[in-house]
Order: sequence, then C-alpha cells, then structure tokens
Amino acid sequence: MPYDACVAQVGMEDVVSDWFYEGRVVEALVAHLRREGWAIGYVPAAESKERGVDVTAERAGELLLIEAKGYPSTFYRDAARRGEKKPTNPTNQAQQWYSHALLKALRLQTKHPRATVAMAFPSFPRYRTLYAETAPRLRLLSVPVFFVHESGTVERLG
Repeated sequence: MPYDACVAQVGMEDVVSDWFYEGRVVEALVAHLRREGWAIGYVPAAESKERGVDVTAERAGELLLIEAKGYPSTFYRDAARRGEKKPTNPTNQAQQWYSHALLKALRLQTKHPRATVAMAFPSFPRYRTLYAETAPRLRLLSVPVFFVHESGTVERLG
C-alpha cells in the first residue's frame, strides 16, 4: 500500500504528537526523500505495529530500505497502558532500539544485497553518541544513518 494510503488508513494525524515518535520520524524522512527525488514505495503505518521495512524508496534504479526508530517516551503509548509511566529509562531503551535497528539493517543487507540499507533516528544526544561509537563500522558496512531534527530537517551521515 502506498505511504499516503497508510497514513489515511490509520489516521496518523490523530496519533501521537511528539516529534520524536517513530511515525513522525518516518513522515519527516519521507518528505525529505521526496524532495530529493525519491519515489516512495510501501511504508507500514507505525500505529499498526506491522513488521517490515519502515521506508522503501527508489531513485534512478537505486533501492533504499530504511529501518526507523523513534525515541522512547517516559510513558506508555498503547491504549491499554496509556499515561502509565514506564520503569525503563529512555536512554537505556534507546540503546536497545538502536541495536534492534542495527540488527534489522544487517539482515536487510543480507536479504537485499543490491539495496542501500540505512537506519533513521530522531536527533537525540543518545542516538548521536551511539552513532559516533559505531560510525567507523557502519561506514565499512555501507549503512548510512539519517537523523531527523525536531524542525523536520533531515541529515544523512555515512
């Protein structure tokens, strides 16, 4: 299903408003990629918790697959526990999410060796530190990282 249809289907405009929520990160990333001339393919709706590649894009025969993460909230977002404070420190949880994105990127590279596989995160100090600690190896593996800023601007590293 095309990206715009997914957004309309789940009513993303009514979901979480935090700029660093995964769905908002994906929205900003998709807008950036479109401005850069990428055709956006299938993008699963964040609220659906559907598994798969978060952003699929193509330009001039190049396939781009992106695994995106948001930044952990201090409160639960699912309907059953909404508003309840999480016991996990967001900084610790962000490290887990970074590692999950990295594993997903490596699996995608194996499955799609001709594609460019990237990761995307909201621009938070914790994600920036984790990137700095792993950047040399990410470059060797040809895994770029997109950082989405609160303003909606997107920065590509690697």
